[in-house]
Amino acid sequence: MIILVLLCLSGAEKTKCPSEHERPDELVSAGRMLVKNNRQEEAKTCFAKAVKAHPKYVPALLELGTMESKAQEFDQAVEHLSSAIRQEITPQALNNLAIVYQDMGSHTDSVNMYRRALKIDEDDASAHYNLGTALEKAGDFKAAVKSYRQAIELEPEEAKYYNNMGGSLAAMNKTELAERSYKWAIKLYPKFVDAYYNMGNLHLGTGKVEESIERLEQAIRLNPQHPKAKSKLADAKKELENKMEAFKTQVDDAIKKAEKMMKKGEL
Repeated sequence: MIILVLLCLSGAEKTKCPSEHERPDELVSAGRMLVKNNRQEEAKTCFAKAVKAHPKYVPALLELGTMESKAQEFDQAVEHLSSAIRQEITPQALNNLAIVYQDMGSHTDSVNMYRRALKIDEDDASAHYNLGTALEKAGDFKAAVKSYRQAIELEPEEAKYYNNMGGSLAAMNKTELAERSYKWAIKLYPKFVDAYYNMGNLHLGTGKVEESIERLEQAIRLNPQHPKAKSKLADAKKELENKMEAFKTQVDDAIKKAEKMMKKGEL
């Protein structure tokens, strides 16, 4: 076992980026191997070498643009991915560029790229889902729901599609449909933490405080470190305390009123 590990490490260390005078496919292959070995900067340099020597080589442009996107070098990513699309229009290139635009906050551009990708392959469920997320961030919740439904038609057992659709439905104040959507997400994936959280948040907003607490506690049991569930649960418990206090006040007021009426002989 130790010998095998040492051999693997030795092979990883030997991987180097060839000279820019090598064939572009060899440069890209070396870059991908460096990525696999978690040597990101060296890989990026390798892809950049390939692009510099062969500016129209699509695989190198895609790899470099994707790495730049992950490094939040958005202007460079847009430049290289757009160049790849000018050479060859593919769903991968369009989807990658859409992701960059979405990360930049350019939601309209992101939506346009996803729609172009779907014209090439309208049966890509992930592309419909990604379009839905872009539309949701752009505030077009009705269109987002339509995209999520198209994704669901293609892949009806993918829980995240229902969860995201629930968010758009909730934003449109279609609370019953949103709750149904979250329930489907949980039915498909019983450990879906965000679906429990989202349903808890929905219940809290509609005054179903006890149900909200139940769902939020389920989320925390599944993920004790959930960034929002603990805070939202505290809000829900405070709301329940206020609700109970208000009820107690109403009861006390009713008793006092009845006692006064009895003294006056009105009861």
